Amino acid sequence: MRRWSGSAKDLTEEIQHQTGLLNILIEPPALRTIRLWRSKKLLSQPKGKKFGFRQILEGLATALLLKRGWTLASIGEVLPNFSDADMERQILAESENRDPNWSAAIAQGHSFAASLHNIIDTAEDAVVLLAQGILKQYTRVLNQEIVRQNDSMPSELYRAMCKLGRLYIEEGTPDKAACVHTVLDRARHSFRSEDWRLKVFSQNDFRFSDVVLIDPDLYVPTSDCTEVAQANGGWGEDNVVEYRLYQRLKTYTEQLGTRRQHLGYTALRELAVRHSLIGEKALWDYLEDRQLLPLQERIVDTFFDQIPESWLIKGKANRCAYCGTLMHPHPNDQRFKEGRCPIRQCNSRYTPKVSEALDPEQHRLLVAKPQILTYWTGPGIDELAIFDTAKQQGLRAELYPESDLCDVSLNDYEIGIDAKSYISPVSLALRLNQSIGGLVYYQRRIIAISDQLIADNPSYLSTLQSTLSKKGDPATVEVLPVSAVIKLLQEVAYAS
Repeated sequence: MRRWSGSAKDLTEEIQHQTGLLNILIEPPALRTIRLWRSKKLLSQPKGKKFGFRQILEGLATALLLKRGWTLASIGEVLPNFSDADMERQILAESENRDPNWSAAIAQGHSFAASLHNIIDTAEDAVVLLAQGILKQYTRVLNQEIVRQNDSMPSELYRAMCKLGRLYIEEGTPDKAACVHTVLDRARHSFRSEDWRLKVFSQNDFRFSDVVLIDPDLYVPTSDCTEVAQANGGWGEDNVVEYRLYQRLKTYTEQLGTRRQHLGYTALRELAVRHSLIGEKALWDYLEDRQLLPLQERIVDTFFDQIPESWLIKGKANRCAYCGTLMHPHPNDQRFKEGRCPIRQCNSRYTPKVSEALDPEQHRLLVAKPQILTYWTGPGIDELAIFDTAKQQGLRAELYPESDLCDVSLNDYEIGIDAKSYISPVSLALRLNQSIGGLVYYQRRIIAISDQLIADNPSYLSTLQSTLSKKGDPATVEVLPVSAVIKLLQEVAYAS
């Protein structure tokens, strides 16, 4: 068997034979399909040679993964990462009705690429923040202010220096980003130049290799600096990171095709809120039920971390009884003996309470990355409260419609609702004055503000309203507490 060889027709017949022999519930590929798979490079037949044992395995694996919802493109990416033995084990597991772990077999192949991707993300965030910091610092220089390395430095510039310093250290070189004057001087050169001496800046996937942020002769921000500063849709580290996560998720779900991409986006955003602490098996089941298995490795890389031992409490992973995430150990372990929820929108409302203590020895547990908890899980608490209420009231509601035009929509484009949890009402108003985002497509546009924020700052709504522009799209927005939005949904349901 392992020395088998033959033509495309022979391979078709052999796969059909093995399908019956192994009792695998798949549709064996026809000869035309085998030729298609060969043209797509799913079958690694050496040019001018006959098919062999490897191609039998690839054919069976392709048929199995297609049945699980994978696309041909996704299968073509992962098959080369399998050894013959790994692939054979997964196929036998399928035939014996055991749970195959396709992801574990390819995880090693993805780990290096995922690590490089994370480094490039950090590098690009650093450059965007540096461009923003340079523009803010230049405005101060025009006002006769001196460039000082202290607390008066623009926060974007400071965060950029921190990220650059991290990149130097991770490459095993001295931190060359510790002095603001040195960093600004280097910004007169392209990032791929020897002046920066960072290998990541020369990677093919790094977008800003040729960018120069400060004119080398005139010492003013370049037009590139302005464009890069606006590249991620907002100013400051929070907006830069959140925009990158949003773009990454959209890129992933677009690979599912037009019919499935919006459903995929909603399912993955909902995953981040409802299941921020999840066992690996439960995650695979969630993705399989929603035909998202082709994205599983990317989702794990982007969304989740393994739980560090230092976050366990008495050897257990404690789940928050309210939002479901992982409770963290707290320095005041007398007051917080079972840990404290790390999510602001949860810990500011509720006294810590554990719903269950999970044993990481029995289940491989994953927890959402800190940036996911910050930008999606926390804000999602109010978003899902609004959505769940709408569904309970029998309303035609959609969560994150059309890949996030808004958080919740009612009756297609009749009502759009965005829940916001900005601590500063001024920051939120300035963001809305720039753009109200996808709410512009809805007849009625509602911004829902966390009740806890209003309780902590009674002037929150009045400050927000006074700072919002009285012209254009911002003037069309209704601002309401989340509790008032939920009451409104009940009234809409009653009226209909």
